[in-house]
Amino acid sequence: MSGEAPPQDLEAIATRFAALWQALSQADGELRPPAETRLLADRVRDALDRRVGRLEAVETSFIANSFALEAMVHDGALTQIHQLRHRDLGTLHALKALRPDQADNVVARDLLLREAGFGARLRHRHVAAATAALRLADGRPALLMDWLPSSLSDRMRKAPFRRDEVATIAAALLSGLEAVHAAGLVHADLAPDNLLYDGEDLATLRIADFGIALETGQRHADVDLARAGRESFSAPEQQAGKPLDGRTDLYASGRILQMLLERCADGQGAQDPLREDPLRELAGKLARPDLEVRLSSAGVALAMLRGD
Repeated sequence: MSGEAPPQDLEAIATRFAALWQALSQADGELRPPAETRLLADRVRDALDRRVGRLEAVETSFIANSFALEAMVHDGALTQIHQLRHRDLGTLHALKALRPDQADNVVARDLLLREAGFGARLRHRHVAAATAALRLADGRPALLMDWLPSSLSDRMRKAPFRRDEVATIAAALLSGLEAVHAAGLVHADLAPDNLLYDGEDLATLRIADFGIALETGQRHADVDLARAGRESFSAPEQQAGKPLDGRTDLYASGRILQMLLERCADGQGAQDPLREDPLRELAGKLARPDLEVRLSSAGVALAMLRGD
């Protein structure tokens, strides 16, 4: 059959394979732990798949034996986000991992693993949560996520908004929040750079980055965070360090909508006291500082947006 190696080549490879397997499975004459052997075997497979001439001492170009590391797209104080490409499928993904110099930061590690657990509870078209938790070769935890190249923050710097675009963003944001709150969670960090979408379609907008999310009724002090959130979008109760619920996220969504309405290109963003503005009214009811008179749920806000 064409494509088969000559018998003498297979015999030579078999001899070398036996020596390779002995090197992988034994160290100083003793058997390695099975997990260590599997890790070494995976790295050999990586090298064979990439047809490299030698096996480097430290291999960082592949993650979990499946994803090629392509670029770092964010380098924060505690975490980094990388663009990955699946080695077989060619699909793009995002990887959120602790910075190498934060590998021993117990609080940051626990928060990342909590975020992975939250991702397991969130499956919604307007939520971009972690899809899997991985371990890097040096032991750092990392989160695998969908690749969404555009953020609302980027879009705000490019061009003004139309009012129908603001309404589309509001519908996606509130729909995603309804799912987050139904899962018993509070995002607690809504801001334009945590609202991502695919390409140019704002209707694909998704809520991302659950790094400081909480269970409903928790305070950030409960997870060893003295202060968390962004002042421009944090509700008064969050700034005061009180227990949070879904209404905290509604405040942030109202502030975001108010900001977008101020950037409308069609002349309807500015407030006109002589004209009713349902979208501005919705934003105002969401962003009320008084928790007791703020809209009570994302579902109520969605009904108001639809005019129900």
